[in-house]
Amino acid sequence: MSVDPIEEIRLLIAERVPSGRPAFVGVDGLSCAGKTTFANTLAAALGGDVVHGDDMSRPGQPLWEHERFVTEVYERVLATGDASYRRWHWTSQEPGEVLTVTRTPVVVEGVHVTDNAVDVPWDVRVWVTVDEDVRIERAKEREGGARWECWSTNWMPQEAAYVATQNPEARADVVVNGAD
Repeated sequence: MSVDPIEEIRLLIAERVPSGRPAFVGVDGLSCAGKTTFANTLAAALGGDVVHGDDMSRPGQPLWEHERFVTEVYERVLATGDASYRRWHWTSQEPGEVLTVTRTPVVVEGVHVTDNAVDVPWDVRVWVTVDEDVRIERAKEREGGARWECWSTNWMPQEAAYVATQNPEARADVVVNGAD
């Protein structure tokens, strides 16, 4: 009998997070695996907020700005229970709107979210996986044209190197099928 991943995460948070401390869930996986969809569903089910790694990705930066996440969100939520940060997407030359985190668990989703370089002791690590053919089809639909070229020649090799060197799926507490 398979366990519902949201219920499994709920139980892990209850077991691991002391009363009164905010919980943090890292939702990692390759591009187009279904991380955003799962993170949004999880946050809604648990009454939390989502932080998207893409909201902390400036142009010219190879990965999301995890140091900024730590200082602007993680440390502030731990200290005060809430945080505000400026959305900055990798396609933007200027920062965007101010986003707030006021509810926990804080669900952080994106490629490399649980990377060893990220200085966050995740309460729960999630890896979202999907069949490679499904992922490529989703990427072609989403990225298209010149963005597909960038995705297939830059991001795919970076993601493959991340998986090969760190094996984030093996570190995950919960593995989710992004096709569900």
